[in-house]
Amino acid sequence: MSTPQDSARSFVAAHHPTAVAAILGGGATSGLRTATSDLDIVVFLTDPPPPFRETAEHDGWPVELFAHTPETFESYVDREVALRRSPLLHMCAKGTLLFDHSGVGEWACSTARDRLAAGPPPLSPTELEDIRYRVTDLLDDLAGATDPDELLFIADRLLTSTAELVLSVRGKWLGNGKWLLRRLREADPAVCSALLSTYRTLVTTNAPEPFHRTNSDVLDTVGGRLLVGYRRPPV
Repeated sequence: MSTPQDSARSFVAAHHPTAVAAILGGGATSGLRTATSDLDIVVFLTDPPPPFRETAEHDGWPVELFAHTPETFESYVDREVALRRSPLLHMCAKGTLLFDHSGVGEWACSTARDRLAAGPPPLSPTELEDIRYRVTDLLDDLAGATDPDELLFIADRLLTSTAELVLSVRGKWLGNGKWLLRRLREADPAVCSALLSTYRTLVTTNAPEPFHRTNSDVLDTVGGRLLVGYRRPPV
């Protein structure tokens, strides 16, 4: 069977033969690889119409391709960094440079490593208040829920919001889905374990109290509840 690197190279050669550089994201070649892992490939093209994203299949692999020029790469990275989550940076910083005909591939990898190491922008006081308000509101919804189905949806949103709060306050990168868990586990294993264990208790027994206490304890470390008096202009 072909290696992930070989399959990624042959995919780019077959579908984008004019590409000047390609980078294979690290997931498929790391210890985190699973049976459903795909090939995340960042490719640099000189012909329009980058940027675009496409999904394909090649050599039995699902392929997620992210096509850029140097200019669109920088603009997408800037946008993602502002949101404190940058899949593009992680793919290029931790991936494998498959080929580089113009130097743009090495530039992208070097830029990604530097910006990833610098971390996301610090959380502003206003942003912290926004997250505290959101978590407070969810905690009240959780405490007042009488529908067991609504309870599950509220708890799911609260788990994500509290995880993002912990990471943002600590100056860590955010993530989606499994990456949010992995980054929370790395940043604060104790909080991660407490959130997961009490969330499981809620899901299996419909008892929200332990999960409510755990999230409230996290909120207390960053200023506590914020509800009455919160005010923002319409967006």
